[in-house]
Amino acid sequence: MSRTLKRPMFRRGGKVNEGIMSGIVDRTKHAENPFPGSNIDREQKKVGDVAGRARELTPELASLLEEFTPQTKLPIGQFGLNLASGKFAGDGLLSNIAGSLRDPLASFTKRDDAREAAIRGGAAKLGISQAMEEAKARAKGNNLMQKDYSPQRAYEDAVSKRVESGGKLKSFEKPNLEQKYPRATAEYDIYVLRNLRATTNETGKMIAANNAGFVPFDPKSQSFDYNAMQPGAFYYDPRIKAFVQRIPASDDEEGGFFIYDKNTFAKRKLET
Repeated sequence: MSRTLKRPMFRRGGKVNEGIMSGIVDRTKHAENPFPGSNIDREQKKVGDVAGRARELTPELASLLEEFTPQTKLPIGQFGLNLASGKFAGDGLLSNIAGSLRDPLASFTKRDDAREAAIRGGAAKLGISQAMEEAKARAKGNNLMQKDYSPQRAYEDAVSKRVESGGKLKSFEKPNLEQKYPRATAEYDIYVLRNLRATTNETGKMIAANNAGFVPFDPKSQSFDYNAMQPGAFYYDPRIKAFVQRIPASDDEEGGFFIYDKNTFAKRKLET
């Protein structure tokens, strides 16, 4: 046997991965793990974790944004104006109606598409931001409590901001509606509107379709004006936490002001 093969490095037995084999590891498939144990490999895993978490959060956030983003309203007034003016009346009744609808519907579609895009984009940004915050906290070894996106948390945050805003008013400044009634207006924005969108009650659906917001409020006089309400529309009065409707008297309808419970939508006449 040659002297080369008698050297210690070729002797059988002993521990593996020592001597000239020190540091040698089993081969892995490059396509599955191109940089095993490297910083690049760890960073790729982090990016994957953040992306996965963002995908989980985005639909929930989009749903919340959908709830609190005002619905796009059909421009019925513009359609009526076009129809009444006879702008497209030259080719007959059907052409007049179709022409009168064309521009209002195009405007509605454009605004509604912009609304949906804003909701999706906003939800994606919030989801990515939250996922990155969670990843940073895990990297520091902290137990991060997931942010509370519940209606109760949204209500508490809204009240806090409105109370804080009212507290910053100067002595000669008068509060707006949200500053004067922080809890009642926050309850309307978070809970009442949510209930309206989800209700199967026929009266509730009617209120949701004709909801005009809060009763007209004058910050200068700090007063509400029921007479300024549009007939038939529904307004929310934060003082009594109920919807109010003004109905002119007619042969078929008793006139006056009517109150609707915010939860059951039960109707009763306001005695004046």
